[in-house]
Amino acid sequence: MTGFLIVPLAFILGFALVRAATCTVAATMRWVNEGKMDWLFGLLVVASWAGLVLFLLLQYSGRAHIPVDIEIGWPLFVGAVIMGLGAIINKGCFVGTVGYIGTGKFSYLLTFVGLALALLLLRADLFDLIDPVTYKKRIPFEDSLTKQIAVGGFALMALASLYLIAAKRNMAMLALLAIGISAALIYGTRPEWSYAAVLNSLISGQGLSVGMTVEFAVVALFGGAIFSSWLKNRFHPQLGTLKMASANLAGGFLMGIGAATVPGGNDVLLMWTIPGLTLYGVIAYLVMIATIAIIVKAMPLATHVMESSDWFSKSMRE
Repeated sequence: MTGFLIVPLAFILGFALVRAATCTVAATMRWVNEGKMDWLFGLLVVASWAGLVLFLLLQYSGRAHIPVDIEIGWPLFVGAVIMGLGAIINKGCFVGTVGYIGTGKFSYLLTFVGLALALLLLRADLFDLIDPVTYKKRIPFEDSLTKQIAVGGFALMALASLYLIAAKRNMAMLALLAIGISAALIYGTRPEWSYAAVLNSLISGQGLSVGMTVEFAVVALFGGAIFSSWLKNRFHPQLGTLKMASANLAGGFLMGIGAATVPGGNDVLLMWTIPGLTLYGVIAYLVMIATIAIIVKAMPLATHVMESSDWFSKSMRE
């Protein structure tokens, strides 16, 4: 697959992201507040399809990029907690942020300003309390029974989603399938494509990618989200309040700090790190969900932060 194909794939990814509830914050709040786990199930569907695609790419092409594993220690847990806190303050994870921007909530652009600020300060070594990430050698797939079982679980989840699409006409499930497949094809080809990687590259002075392929892909991601919302008459441009803008900036900053010890951040965890069969990805994501759940449970007022969101209410699965 040529590198430039990540541009249309990114457009498909953005288009699909606003057709189903894929925000970890919203899914966790729905579970805590309403006792419904369907949105969390949807996130598992995304990870399962992405995992299957990465596995097939690796087995039959041998050229797929898969995430490396890292040592599990206290910095990983701290980073995951900080990401969860940042996501709550932002009222959405990075995946949810793309969906919000797609509906015209442009204050969420400040989430990425906060992310860039965090990357800048981290690069300036202003956070010495955060230990460097320690990478470790991956166990080959054929030598790991756990990984083989995980891929089998991915296959079962994929079959379940196909059943829901065929028998229940569940179009949200079709969108989740598209998210998982397109994300895996992108990360499997160009793992450095994400907006976080682009920001980090610019901050470090590395400049633009060859042919600006990565930058075009990021633009296509948001373009696909906006186009998808416009087709559904959900695109309503608004700048938001100063309070919301401050929350977006602070939330993005905290998620960026957390991503220093959890490589890639929460969107990469869902669409590449967990599907790539890394243990740290699973642990970090579960810790982040637990953090969000505890905050929501401990702060009842936080249970209403999504109720005014037209995007989340309309993407509820029937």
